[in-house]
Amino acid sequence: MEILKLFRKRPRCKLLGKHIEIRNSKVDKYTSVGDYTYIGDRCTVTKAQIGRYVSIGNNVTIGPGEHDLAMFSTSGWFYDSPFDILCEKDCVIGNDVWIGVDSIIRRGVKIGNGAVVGANSFVNKDVPDFAIVAGNPAKIIRYRFEPEVQKRIIASDW
Repeated sequence: MEILKLFRKRPRCKLLGKHIEIRNSKVDKYTSVGDYTYIGDRCTVTKAQIGRYVSIGNNVTIGPGEHDLAMFSTSGWFYDSPFDILCEKDCVIGNDVWIGVDSIIRRGVKIGNGAVVGANSFVNKDVPDFAIVAGNPAKIIRYRFEPEVQKRIIASDW
């Protein structure tokens, strides 16, 4: 019973809506998750704003800490507040985004509405709305829809 009490007190992410499924993953208390979002197994999400209708495959990392290479050491032991420094910028994941298995979304990256990140991708730059990206580093392969269709979808506001 005592373990159950401790578990309930643990800080959790902000679940903004309904029908959210987070499998066996670590999502920190600074993260917000919108309606109808799925986060697969073995994911790690740090300081992210995740929109609605997002699907995140297994073993995805969003927002890992960024070590400052200009410091005299890359070790977090030399920082006054390691978490605040290593995780300074939020990641923003738009609505209706699909992130494939084993992908890494670098700290501070914004993934636009309707975008798709292919499996095993390393995303180190912002991804435009409705872009399909893949690779290491991830590059735009194509767009899911023509600009007129994109405008209509964005107007729906999910």
